Amino acid sequence: MGKIILLDEITASQIAAGEVIERPASVVKEMAENAVDAGATVVTAEIKAGGIKYMKITDNGCGFDEDDAVIAFDKHATSKIMNADDLFGVKTLGFRGEALASIAAVSDVTLISKGENAENGFMVNIRGGKLISSSAYASSKGSTFIVKELFYNTPARYKFLKKDATEAGYVADIMQKMAMAHPDVSFKLISDGKVVFHSPGNGDMLSCIHSIYGREVTNSLCEVNHEQDSVRITGYVGVRDAAYGNRNRQHIFVNGRYIKSKVITSALDEAYKTVTMKNKFPFAVLTLNVNPNTLDVNVHPTKTEVRFADEQMIFRAVYHAIYNALFGAEPENHSQTSKSVSPWKRLDDNPKESKTEIKNLLDFVSNVPTPSKNEKSSCVIETPVTLVAEKYETTAVKQTASFVKEEPEVLVQDPETVVKKTENVIENKIDIKPITESEIRTYEPVKKYNDTSIYTESRVIGQLFNTYIILEYNEKLVLIDQHAAHERIMYERIKSAIEKSDIHSQQLLMPIMLSLSSAECAFLRENTEFFEKLGFEIEEFGLNSFAVRSIPMILEGSNIESFVVDGINKAMQNGKGGLYDDKTIFTMACKAAVKANKSLSGEEMNELLKTLAELENHGTCPHGRPVAVTMTKYEVERKFHRC
Repeated sequence: MGKIILLDEITASQIAAGEVIERPASVVKEMAENAVDAGATVVTAEIKAGGIKYMKITDNGCGFDEDDAVIAFDKHATSKIMNADDLFGVKTLGFRGEALASIAAVSDVTLISKGENAENGFMVNIRGGKLISSSAYASSKGSTFIVKELFYNTPARYKFLKKDATEAGYVADIMQKMAMAHPDVSFKLISDGKVVFHSPGNGDMLSCIHSIYGREVTNSLCEVNHEQDSVRITGYVGVRDAAYGNRNRQHIFVNGRYIKSKVITSALDEAYKTVTMKNKFPFAVLTLNVNPNTLDVNVHPTKTEVRFADEQMIFRAVYHAIYNALFGAEPENHSQTSKSVSPWKRLDDNPKESKTEIKNLLDFVSNVPTPSKNEKSSCVIETPVTLVAEKYETTAVKQTASFVKEEPEVLVQDPETVVKKTENVIENKIDIKPITESEIRTYEPVKKYNDTSIYTESRVIGQLFNTYIILEYNEKLVLIDQHAAHERIMYERIKSAIEKSDIHSQQLLMPIMLSLSSAECAFLRENTEFFEKLGFEIEEFGLNSFAVRSIPMILEGSNIESFVVDGINKAMQNGKGGLYDDKTIFTMACKAAVKANKSLSGEEMNELLKTLAELENHGTCPHGRPVAVTMTKYEVERKFHRC
């Protein structure tokens, strides 16, 4: 007898379900996506015990026709595509026809629905993939799915579920992502009878972000609005302190679908290259609208991965969009060295770039490392659901009825009771204490990184600890880190000098002697052109020694020996072309900058501020540390118990 057998239908369905449904959050995601596809403007999810025992997802979409209700639970049953060719232009969130069949295979599902033009509603109950009952039922337009006892017949899957609070956190994360992907839809999550999350659904992305992350984050964002190469990019990215230790607060959406993409996160990292500190990731909510025919969304059953037809175009568009948002100018106008600039800019400048270069560009993206095991998955929210609920009680839960879209009228009777007539629909609404839209939208507009008012309109008070310049600005106390500020100035000057080779030098009365190792000497001999571009005149002076006879005027007063020697060593670590690497220039700028614990005169402080104001990027040092920190008048007065 042969070893190959055909699995029975139930076993095969349960195995297939495992690819789509991993936990309660997977159920909520699929149902919420179907609701959006159905034209819903309000989606409410209610869960108990983290969703393991009970989930109810209600929407006010177009609903089901009774004839479609049962067949919709069959494998590969869908209304969204007709044939394989339709996969190369998918415009809906769902399309594979796997979700309902997979959910029904591993749980007890009840569907209560009424079509747009139907006179009566109906109820269908399916358990373990088998139809249990089907009957008329009182309902308003839309659909309600009640899912009980998830994985009751697949104990191997059930045992991998986490604690109720953790699973509830996954559900909250999914609902929040759906809300950001579709700000014109109001999403609400109720966990164990408590409203955890409620988005306004007014079409305003910033209001949606506010309902999730609160005022402090919202006040630290600037808007992204950019169109390039038929790619439309909108959203918000972080400035000031809106940077975190992982990518949990980076959300990418393509055509309304939450995705993970190395191409897009690489472009994000490149745009923030000298803005954020090492191992810090800026807040970002980015929505890309692209031609569906240039996008393959059928890569993975969970639909969180997509494949772009032109990765170069996507990278370039995202990079330029974020750069514009941060600095208010196209990146090609930014002073950069030809060797340290992003390879994508070189492609812009030379459309006839060789095939080899284009291949290198693709490798640049494909070789971006995946997150380490210690880095949290982007699908996990940082705050336990109990804390999330506590937080939202003071923000999103208090939204006005005119600001939050009207609740769906469905939320019907207990499905255990069959009702033949539709006029006795029972509503089950959650009361929400209203506040006005103006109270929600109290966040202040965030200025771009290159806003200069803090340097040009402030009053210099003095110097603190010989390290920080104290300013009074717009009823705020401002501290400027003199080293970080000057380091940014030197970084921009050095980059500009390398690019333009237009810098003034000054002859030294006495040469500065450099004692180098054999390796350092060899490296310097091979790279004299770099230092000549900067305005140095360096010549050999005996064994393993060099004499510096001229220096660039921008480095007057700097430690020249440290600047050259440390720059050489950093460049040697960075390999070929290392002197043009940003990391090397960071090091040189640091060595050239004024140090902490150095007393500055009033004239020197004013000159530093004036020079900062002339820079395009002056919000951080090249390593991403802030140049300025502020304390409001209110915060100062609180310290003295004046308020």
